[in-house]
Amino acid sequence: MPSSNLTTLPLEILIQIASYLNTPDYQAIRLSCRGIEASLFRAFAQQYFRKIQFMRTEYSLQALVDISKSRFSSYLQHVVITTQLLSPRVAPNARWRPGNIESDAGEERFNRMCDDQAVLLNTGYDQHMLVEAFSNLKLEAVGIHGQPSHHMYHGPASYGISHIKRETLVNLRFDTAYAGELGRRTTYASCLQNVLLALGKSGSTPKRFEIDMYNSRVGDDAFNIPPFMEKVVSPVLTNLEAVDLRFHPCSESTSRLIAPRGQAPHKIETYYLRTLFSQLTQIKSLRIDSLRQSETFFEWLAAPVSNEGYDGPPGLEPPRSLTLPKLHELELNQVELRFNDLLTVIEKFSATLRKLTVSKTLLHLISSTPVVTPAPSVWPGLLARLARVGRCLTEISLDDVDVGSGYELSTIGFKDGGYSFSYAGPNMKKVLGDLVGSVRLVGEPSESEESDVEEDWGDDSSQGDVLGGFDFDEFMEMEEYDDLLDEIDQDLNEDLMIEAIFGLGQ
Repeated sequence: MPSSNLTTLPLEILIQIASYLNTPDYQAIRLSCRGIEASLFRAFAQQYFRKIQFMRTEYSLQALVDISKSRFSSYLQHVVITTQLLSPRVAPNARWRPGNIESDAGEERFNRMCDDQAVLLNTGYDQHMLVEAFSNLKLEAVGIHGQPSHHMYHGPASYGISHIKRETLVNLRFDTAYAGELGRRTTYASCLQNVLLALGKSGSTPKRFEIDMYNSRVGDDAFNIPPFMEKVVSPVLTNLEAVDLRFHPCSESTSRLIAPRGQAPHKIETYYLRTLFSQLTQIKSLRIDSLRQSETFFEWLAAPVSNEGYDGPPGLEPPRSLTLPKLHELELNQVELRFNDLLTVIEKFSATLRKLTVSKTLLHLISSTPVVTPAPSVWPGLLARLARVGRCLTEISLDDVDVGSGYELSTIGFKDGGYSFSYAGPNMKKVLGDLVGSVRLVGEPSESEESDVEEDWGDDSSQGDVLGGFDFDEFMEMEEYDDLLDEIDQDLNEDLMIEAIFGLGQ
């Protein structure tokens, strides 16, 4: 009887064994023989090549081009491009290292990589490489991710970071250079525009687009699609079915003046974002995360669609309101909006909206009188209105939702003693109606708590009178640590990728 070995094992068992291996061991077993490599190829490709994150450097983008031309191209469905820029070290040993020629030479090599990246981006060659790669791929999702928040980031590194560390001893996982510090905000902002142009030029039309630029410290101009780009970019935007946005405009200089009908001219921080969103005509799923000071954005989202022509001052026409005739799912996370606007949004898209998720969100309560209305008498009426407009929903989830403004904040509690509620089923109106007598508002801020609240959540008289208790420190903690990407195995390294692309089976 012949002895058993790995080549004689059933494929299911071999794949199960491989699933317990770390990356170097997985690669070693694939290199042991062609038979095992062929047996494990599909499982390996699905695990390591389904989603990959790249930097805007020649080394990283060339890897994307190479993958797009390899046998792994059909497995790569989700590409993420980061806005990260390399920051030159101004002098040898700018970071603490042993003072020797090796470390000084490493820093010099790193500074030359910074120069090379600057040329790559300034000449637009990064877009050329993206077009070449996207033309060979059938992508389902594309993402733009901002520079990670150095030590607070625990997700996988971009492809190319390990290469830089090996060649220069500089560890970019702990890099703290940002656009404002480098004076290169425009270069950060151009990342989204270049990716959209590359998708349009390549004819690629992914169904999902992720924009996570919270840590990039860029302004609203990152979303500017000038007229000369519209013909190329519009097909990409109009074919999207899902958009995931995490963005905090950080530059007041990018605010733009508008003059809506019947209103005095005023500036808004999200003019270009709204203009881009107005082209998302096929969206079925929309997620908005961490859009701070976002009340006016949601007021615009809730505004009715108008067919009237603009008759205001030339050049000050506001972005048209969204129609979203196919919106099925709306998720709001870590945002601020008026409770009335939330109700109006649900009602506006009631023909198709079926799933609503609201988490870690502050709902401003606007009082029609200058007299503070006691929370217990106001909240049942608000829930009653939610029950009326929410009858269109078949699924709802509320988690850590606060009502109020400034220091007068309260968390919504439910009858089970928790702060979360979810329901999926056909009896939405009755279920929401039953909440009227069972919810409670929890949290009366003490003096010490009030003194710890950040100014960003300070009292704003324009918001009216509102309700009791909000733990801002906890909110910020969740925001910092919730920025984890877990789609790629954290053991992924470039040596494995190169071996996989140029190794056995080619």
